[in-house]
Amino acid sequence: MIKMFDTSLECGSRGQSSPTIGVPVFGLLAGLLSAVLWVLSIPPFEFAEGAYVAFVPLLLWLYTKPSRRAFWIIAIGTGWVAWFAILVWLRHVTWFGTIALSGILGLIFAAWLQLAHCLLPYLAVRSFPLRALGFAGLAGAWVVLEWARTWLLWGFPWAPLSLSQWERPVVLQIAAWTGAYGVSFLLIFFNLCVAQTLRHRFVRKERQVWMGWFSPDLSMGMSALGLSIYVFFSALPSPDSAHPLLTAAVVQPYIPPELKWDSERELENLEILERQTRFVATLESDLMLWPEAATPWPIVGTPQMRMRVERLVNEIAKPILMGNLAQDSATGEWSNGTFLVEPETGLSEQSYAKRELVPFGEYVPPPFGFIRKVVPIGGSFAPGSDVGLIELSLGERSIRVGSLVCYEDVFPGLARSSARAGADLLFVATNNAWYGEEGGAEQHAAHSVLRAVENRRPVMRAGNGGWSGWIDSYGTVRDVLLDADGSIYFRGGGAYSVFQFDGWLRQQSYYTRHGDWFVVFSGACALVAVCGAFLDGLRSGGNFNTAGAPSSSC
Repeated sequence: MIKMFDTSLECGSRGQSSPTIGVPVFGLLAGLLSAVLWVLSIPPFEFAEGAYVAFVPLLLWLYTKPSRRAFWIIAIGTGWVAWFAILVWLRHVTWFGTIALSGILGLIFAAWLQLAHCLLPYLAVRSFPLRALGFAGLAGAWVVLEWARTWLLWGFPWAPLSLSQWERPVVLQIAAWTGAYGVSFLLIFFNLCVAQTLRHRFVRKERQVWMGWFSPDLSMGMSALGLSIYVFFSALPSPDSAHPLLTAAVVQPYIPPELKWDSERELENLEILERQTRFVATLESDLMLWPEAATPWPIVGTPQMRMRVERLVNEIAKPILMGNLAQDSATGEWSNGTFLVEPETGLSEQSYAKRELVPFGEYVPPPFGFIRKVVPIGGSFAPGSDVGLIELSLGERSIRVGSLVCYEDVFPGLARSSARAGADLLFVATNNAWYGEEGGAEQHAAHSVLRAVENRRPVMRAGNGGWSGWIDSYGTVRDVLLDADGSIYFRGGGAYSVFQFDGWLRQQSYYTRHGDWFVVFSGACALVAVCGAFLDGLRSGGNFNTAGAPSSSC
């Protein structure tokens, strides 16, 4: 019989506790199961509960003695496979980029798993308080790595683990204090508690009630989950405190990107946009919304385009807040942003220029100019530098809108800066039609849910082919535009009424005011856990294992 578990694991061990065939098979199965659960927890799938146990199989495997080679193959392989499955929709733009990006993200995951590989066997037989501190350190390390992705390699913080809970507002409310990082921390912490409980139950075969299913570790994990539920109920607003802000009408022209910039179809595409706008304008609304880069020619820099849009706005007698391009007539410099066109007064001086450009999409980093030969897209846009709030005058009401273009809502700091500057609501103009009718649009929309909760600000979204709708300040999807078949991908539009709860009309969330303090806290937890384990090992005679025998260091 193959022995799959051993409590005397040393970090970085070159040996194996079982026959050569045993550990790799268990490791492969553990990696596969973890990858499947991880992927299924992320939109467009709806198995949010998978995130609570997604990494348990791999964590249990770490209690064995996998060789160094087996560990890195399975750790990197699991991360690469999971991320490739999550980002598979990106292949519509670039296969090379999808494979390369998945590999980089897989390496980041493997780095975290290596830390768990070092600490878990040590923590397994330590006292409960030390184990709790160690688990907090491992969860904190995960948070630090998620945060690092906001700037590492030009920034790609896509799909943090907290994204899995985008349809679970009960769990999300802690984000108003900690940012979405707090939700990721909770999920990883719970995974660690479950893994330790199962180890006691099945590996050490402890059948006592306290060290069985109801172990202190599982109780600790459930307590952390209970805290998030308590925060939810304590934060619930009064049902009669909803204050109407505006009614927005969204136009979805759903023009395929490969045809949008076809010089022979530009006029036809513009006529489609105008026709859909006139149709949607018949709905009761205060404001019309257009998606990213709505017109085939820039609204700024092309006088004929500007005049045509202004004429349309006067015809429907409603302002249009749009995603569009601009070209500086003096320098020739391009920018991507949002613009407001109002009846009678025309194009407003208020505008927003996208601050976070897509690397290898809207610009190519200078050292990688050769990439243009591999990646089929690539522009040369100039980034904006300020929040660029746009003030809407709707009768006697005045509403300040913070804009986010395309994947800018993936970056927590951008939405926060807009909310901190005084935005009453956020507007995301995007075009996910680049990525086919797969999971890209749902994953993107899920990030808007996180931004809404973090800043306690409603989020309006307008997409070329979906996802269009709005999310309230507690992360509840209030409206999403669907066709008769229930699909977000269609040509047409609709209207939705946006409201804000009275309590948040006059105040900002803790996260908006204080930012990423939880990342600092998480980093401190990780540092204390690692240093504490190391110092404790030195006091034990240089041992960093579970059996008291000398071992190699991590």
